[in-house]
Amino acid sequence: MPIPVLTTKLHAPPVRPNWVPRQRLIEGMDKGLRRRLTLVSAPAGYGKTTLITSWLEELEARLSITPQVAWLSLEEEENDLARFLTYLIAACQGVEPSIGQTILSLLDLPQLPAPNYLMTLLINDLADVPGQVVLVLNDYHVIHDPEVQAAMIFLVEHLPPQLHLIVATREEPQWPLARLRVQEQVTEIRLEDLRFTVDETVDFLNQTMGLQLSSEDVETLETRTEGWIAGLQMAALSLRGSQARRSGIRPTTLLLDDFGGTHQYVMDYLAAEVLRQQPTEIRAFLRQTAILDRFTASLCDEVTGQPNSRQFLSQLEQANLFLIQLDDQRQWYRYHSLFADFLRAELAEWEQRTLHVRASAWYESHGFVPEAIKHALAGQDLIAAARLIRGYTEEVFSRGGFSLLLSWLDALPEEFVHAHSDLSAYKGWTLYLRGQIAEAEKYATAASNRESPDDSPVQRGMLLGFRAYLAINRDQIPQAIKFAEEALVLLGNTQSFFRTTALSHLGQAQRLIGERRAAIQTLRQAVALGQQLHHDLITLEALGYLALLLYQQGDLREALLLCEKAVAEHSDAQGRPNPVAGLVYIPLGALYFETDDLDRAYHCLTTGIALCQQMGTVYFTLAGQRLLAKLQYARGDVESAWGVLTAARQLATQSENQRRIRMVNAVTAELQLREGQIEAAAYTLANLPSAVEERSEQENLAIARLYLAQNQLEAAHELLDKLEQTAHQQGRLGSLISIYLLQAMTDQALNQFAIRDPLREALVLGAQLGFRRTFLTEIEALAPQIVKRRHAAPEFVDTLLEAIPETAPIPMPPTVPLGKTQLVILRLVVDGLSNQQIADQLGITVGTTKWHLNQIYQILSVSSRTQAIAEAHRLNLL
Repeated sequence: MPIPVLTTKLHAPPVRPNWVPRQRLIEGMDKGLRRRLTLVSAPAGYGKTTLITSWLEELEARLSITPQVAWLSLEEEENDLARFLTYLIAACQGVEPSIGQTILSLLDLPQLPAPNYLMTLLINDLADVPGQVVLVLNDYHVIHDPEVQAAMIFLVEHLPPQLHLIVATREEPQWPLARLRVQEQVTEIRLEDLRFTVDETVDFLNQTMGLQLSSEDVETLETRTEGWIAGLQMAALSLRGSQARRSGIRPTTLLLDDFGGTHQYVMDYLAAEVLRQQPTEIRAFLRQTAILDRFTASLCDEVTGQPNSRQFLSQLEQANLFLIQLDDQRQWYRYHSLFADFLRAELAEWEQRTLHVRASAWYESHGFVPEAIKHALAGQDLIAAARLIRGYTEEVFSRGGFSLLLSWLDALPEEFVHAHSDLSAYKGWTLYLRGQIAEAEKYATAASNRESPDDSPVQRGMLLGFRAYLAINRDQIPQAIKFAEEALVLLGNTQSFFRTTALSHLGQAQRLIGERRAAIQTLRQAVALGQQLHHDLITLEALGYLALLLYQQGDLREALLLCEKAVAEHSDAQGRPNPVAGLVYIPLGALYFETDDLDRAYHCLTTGIALCQQMGTVYFTLAGQRLLAKLQYARGDVESAWGVLTAARQLATQSENQRRIRMVNAVTAELQLREGQIEAAAYTLANLPSAVEERSEQENLAIARLYLAQNQLEAAHELLDKLEQTAHQQGRLGSLISIYLLQAMTDQALNQFAIRDPLREALVLGAQLGFRRTFLTEIEALAPQIVKRRHAAPEFVDTLLEAIPETAPIPMPPTVPLGKTQLVILRLVVDGLSNQQIADQLGITVGTTKWHLNQIYQILSVSSRTQAIAEAHRLNLL
């Protein structure tokens, strides 16, 4: 789910009435618009925000341009890459709503992609926006997270030409500013520039603040505050309320007696003076509402327990008492940060906790659950925080907002999380999804230890679903089925995310234990329920498993339709896939590979692998890598194939899952056998279980190939018969094709053609189901036999023969002389006819022509037309 966005952070504060014109700074910012970055850097209270808002106010009138403005006021909570990008994109979407849609889908993932990748997507979106854009990041000094910093550095270094970035900060960011200075791509406005001059001080004190001070008093105040705007404002407020004026004493004399030291000392002194002058009810209001980052009248009513907050806010605004308006409707406000810090320091810890709890109650009643949780945690109201988190977890999980959930759970005391089975399960599940296996196990254990029969059915169902997930990852498949089935009973007909998850996990476990028909039915239910409830992540995961099962069953066309539809539905307006689409791009690549559409297959597999790696989805990443290795090998790119398998083996090993390691080994052994490395393949497969039932289909097929290569023909025959029987029982027509082809190769080696004809059965099935690559993989060994069985599926056989490279080394039957057709074809080759012309003249297909040419080349021991013509003349064949 997208992280909820507080929209007041996306609006520039309105320009203050009677603000002091600062023409020298405005002109400097105007010039800076031609550069990449404007950096406004100074300590608190120097008017950074006021300068920027006033500059934006009359930009069109001054420069006759109307850039679109995106504004973001940052807070400590944005020290999380997902939350930072959510707000940054929300700000940019005020300029163009389509910006960042792909990134937002990435932020729902358990494990975020690299900052540079995310920012590349954002930069590409920004580059498509017509016209000039100004992006303002206010209060950037609160950002210290390394990932956010890395993202911003990448953005600054690759800003689109029409984007101008303005950053207001108390501290210089650790960016490559030196390089930008050399390139004249940064305008810097710093403390010395922002200090009020004497003239500006006169305007501020006597006009804005309504004082009538002598030039001597103004100069004294300017000197003592060193042009510090916040200090001048606080001093003016203090002077305005002072009664010293009536005694004939110069007001600055009393004020300045104790006035000096650091800015913090000055602020504390002046704030105390100002606060002391306010009525009792205003002082209480200021102190109590200081715990709020932002507030509106009804929120203040709740926190203070008084009904007159709107009146107080109006008075504070009129008095210019460090209240900053956040919208044009005068609904939302905040205090100047320095003043808020001072006010909060006046509160006892117990009082702050009480006020936070009240704020949490208001946010909860108004539907702002994340803010309610934040204040409950700040108020140390653990019971309320846990209740709110529990109530919101379904939505978080259903949309994939794992980082947000984990941040809340991390804020709870460890012993509190461990004491509650559901909170431990949430944290363990989230950590598992992020790949933090060792830490996740601790919470999984705590969840199991604290489970109680008194827990609600939904909570118990969630916990059982979690245990099913753990059992799958631990290769405890029967237990996974048991837990998932029990979870579904408890969850009943609820619309819980955990019901969809339990269905998906049950389907995965059924697949792993060989109950494929049941798995297909279960996964169909999971997909249907997930689509109905918009549980995108778990829906596409279930669909990915379903498509691969349908492929094995022979339902190639249905699997293609399902995957193509899902890919189309999970792409943005520019056709770029959302990361969750990677879960179906992998099976889609497998399907295109089987139909021998190698270009599409390569695109889908590489796209799917990249997307799944971003999500940290190990199973589908490995499935894609295994298929990609086979595709590259089929294209003759052997080195790349081995490189992909090496990467897959590293990933499988890191996952500490033996089943995944064995999956990679099966493909490795298959390619080793195709390379003639029989001993290496035997070593690769040495640690497989001895029982056929304990091995996967791919592992059993690899063993059968090894038996053939080792000339253990009876063992191969026996194994393949068992596999055929199981495939028939489970209705796996796609699997039967591979089994039939290996049986045909075994029969050919045993010279048992009269007993049965598995090759013919394979051709009939292949033509019916649309399978091609399975045949082409074995074409060199079986081509002569396939030609003899052309009558079983003529058009299909012709398409297979057309796919054979003209110079492919195809083994030939033991015939030495050229046949009649071959002699005719050889004469036509001598005459210079192309394959198509020969096929047209003889009334055969191009594939059959190519196959005959291969026979001719093989018999004559040549590899090209030129060599064949020369050898034919030498042997007087013409």
